[in-house]
Amino acid sequence: MIGNTLDMINSTSWAISLLAIVIGRIGIVNTMIMSVYERTREIGVLKAVGWKKRRILGMILGESIVLTVTSGIVGSIIGVIGIEILKTINILSSQMVPVYTINIFLQAFGIAIFVGLIGGFYPAWRASKLQPTEALKYE
Repeated sequence: MIGNTLDMINSTSWAISLLAIVIGRIGIVNTMIMSVYERTREIGVLKAVGWKKRRILGMILGESIVLTVTSGIVGSIIGVIGIEILKTINILSSQMVPVYTINIFLQAFGIAIFVGLIGGFYPAWRASKLQPTEALKYE
C-alpha cells in the first residue's frame, strides 16, 4: 500500500513537472514573439546592412537562452528559499529532509535550456525570414 502511494505521488510529481515545462515553453514563445514583433524595424535594418538569416536566428535564440537561464537561476533560488521556509515553520515533517544536489540543479538547467531553445526557435525562425523592405516599412 505504501509502494502504491509513493508511485502515485511520483506520477503526480512528473505530471506537474511536465505541465510546468509546457507552460514555461508557452511563456517563452509568447515573450520572444513579442520581442520580435516590437523589434521588427530593427531586424529589418540588421538585414538591410547585411546580417545573414543564421546570425539573426542566433541572436534571437541567444536571447531566449539568456531568458531561460536567468529564470532557472531565479526559480532555483526561490525554490530553495521556499523549502527552507517550510522547514523552519515546521510544515515539512521531520522525516522529509530536502536534498540539494548539483545533479538536480544541472538537470533543471538542462531542461530549462532545452525548453528555451524549443520555445525560441519559432520566433527566431520567423525573424530570420523577414524581408528587409517589409520590416522597414512596418509601423
